Amino acid sequence: MAIKIEKTFQVQEPLDRVWKFLSDPRKVAGCIPGAQVTEALDDRTYKGLIKVQVGPSVTDYRGEAHIALLDNEKHEIQMVGKGQDVRGKGSASMKMTGQARALPDGSTEVVTVSEVNVVGLLAQLGARMIQEVSNKMFEEFTRNLRTQLQQERLVGTEQSSTSGTAPQPQPIKAVPLVLTVARESAGRLFRRIFRGSGPR
Repeated sequence: MAIKIEKTFQVQEPLDRVWKFLSDPRKVAGCIPGAQVTEALDDRTYKGLIKVQVGPSVTDYRGEAHIALLDNEKHEIQMVGKGQDVRGKGSASMKMTGQARALPDGSTEVVTVSEVNVVGLLAQLGARMIQEVSNKMFEEFTRNLRTQLQQERLVGTEQSSTSGTAPQPQPIKAVPLVLTVARESAGRLFRRIFRGSGPR
């Protein structure tokens, strides 16, 4: 099942700081729910995992990501990645392009386009649900990114992505996330129904 996801967000930080953060896969992974970079094969290829919790069970999706394009002048990055459920129940691949640009007020706008292909257990959720879940995860990612950038600015120094021991990622709680999406979708449906059944 192939899905295309396009997102745009703004960060109240200058372009150079945002770009330096976005071009560091370890820092980016630290903002993605459940994700962690486990090994750098070279300066553009990384191994990692994403933890997904369904009920009491936690499953690791392990894979590899490669930076296919890194243009520091145009502030554009392209990454390709693929992952496999360690239990063999599904897989996913992704091609993501991101570009950052400075805004007149000194902030930064980031535009991303992701092409995701899922097979197996994940595909059973359906394209619409995967899209909605992706929206929720993206909201958390941008919130974490803004927080990390703000913390770096407040302390005055950017911590090295290779220093210290990286904290273990908390798994994505798939069931609560799906239920939240379903509840919000049902709420929108009921609101449309009630609006349509009002006095004419």
